[in-house]
Amino acid sequence: MHEKLLKEFEAQGYCVARGLFSPAEVAEIRDHYMALRKTGPKPGDMGGDKTKGPNDPLNQFPRMINMHAWDEKTKNWMLDSRLTGICKKLVNDDVKLNQTMLYFKPPGARGQALHQDNQYIRHFPIIAAWVALDDCDEENGQMTMVPGSQKKGILPVEKADLSVSFTNGQSIIPEGMEETGVPMKAGDVLFFGGFVIHGSRPNKTKDRFRRSFICHYEAVNVTPLPADPATMMAALV
Repeated sequence: MHEKLLKEFEAQGYCVARGLFSPAEVAEIRDHYMALRKTGPKPGDMGGDKTKGPNDPLNQFPRMINMHAWDEKTKNWMLDSRLTGICKKLVNDDVKLNQTMLYFKPPGARGQALHQDNQYIRHFPIIAAWVALDDCDEENGQMTMVPGSQKKGILPVEKADLSVSFTNGQSIIPEGMEETGVPMKAGDVLFFGGFVIHGSRPNKTKDRFRRSFICHYEAVNVTPLPADPATMMAALV
């Protein structure tokens, strides 16, 4: 399976390992984070518009980040050999964790504008393992990728439309490149590199979440990317 994924990754900048996690494993992860979310705010919560109160679903279900710093189950899941093993193959190096995240994306929630992870994280190479905890399709805001964009290097950034994105920046899409949705089933894992453009649209459903557990890893041997405001999300105000 690894060789097939590697070919797809090299051509597109991403690949999907289908059914990598069982329904029981997915339910355990999903239920764990839903229970944690009910216990109140966590360090680094992000996503809601506080001025809109209950009218913004991300106020109730903000994104979690770096849960491994305070949650033992996250520590175990981030070390899962299915994730780290594939990531090692794709970057051709040992890997170490950079960060963990949990996106809830409840019904009606905004998505995230198209971007490159290296516009945030200034190390190369990095790789994300995006574990689908729900079935993902166009209606509930599936992941959207721009195949081949990883070959363009680090790209300029611009402000995003906050009515459809919970983050304020987006990548400028190179001329001639097109985005494509990536339908997934719960338990599928999307792997993608730091240069490939990706994001998601809003969840248009009234009753379906699109939850995902995400680990970002970096190669043991990384190259720092230079500080360049033109290609850094942190430079947008």
